[in-house]
Amino acid sequence: MPATLRRSLFCPKSAVGFLLLFVHGCTTFQPVAGDPVLGQRIRTQLTAEGQLRHARVTGVARTSLDGDVLSLESEALLLQVPIPGIDPGLHRSAKVADTLRVLRADVTSIDVQRFSPTRTGLLAGGVAVAGALAVVLAGTVGGSDGGDDGPGHRSAYRSFLAAIKIPLGR
Repeated sequence: MPATLRRSLFCPKSAVGFLLLFVHGCTTFQPVAGDPVLGQRIRTQLTAEGQLRHARVTGVARTSLDGDVLSLESEALLLQVPIPGIDPGLHRSAKVADTLRVLRADVTSIDVQRFSPTRTGLLAGGVAVAGALAVVLAGTVGGSDGGDDGPGHRSAYRSFLAAIKIPLGR
């Protein structure tokens, strides 16, 4: 492997990118028995009455609410729910979430967001395969045999294109 390719593949920036992939990874919602922990991201499935009640309050009809637990009361949950359609990273407004009081009678189930090693592994595998494919294609398409580009010269790029040509109308 050429030194320049080795340096570009194994640079500190690549290592940081892969580290962030594994730190954040993929998550999934899993049922929880009992009450969730304060500050935890949860998804509550709502009853038909709960859906109507929250549609009147928020103006958005939803079958479930995803949010962070702010408070646990005996008859209600206090959730910080992101406002649909607003990306907190792109929006400059201070209000990117609503604080909603969800009655326990309106909740059919509570799921907790947890790290999923299986999904993260599949994502990392896909990223690795795409990276390997990009390296192979970069070597095939951009490679040069060191000769000049004269009329008799056939570059690796042209060889690659000839291999994928599909004759039409013959």
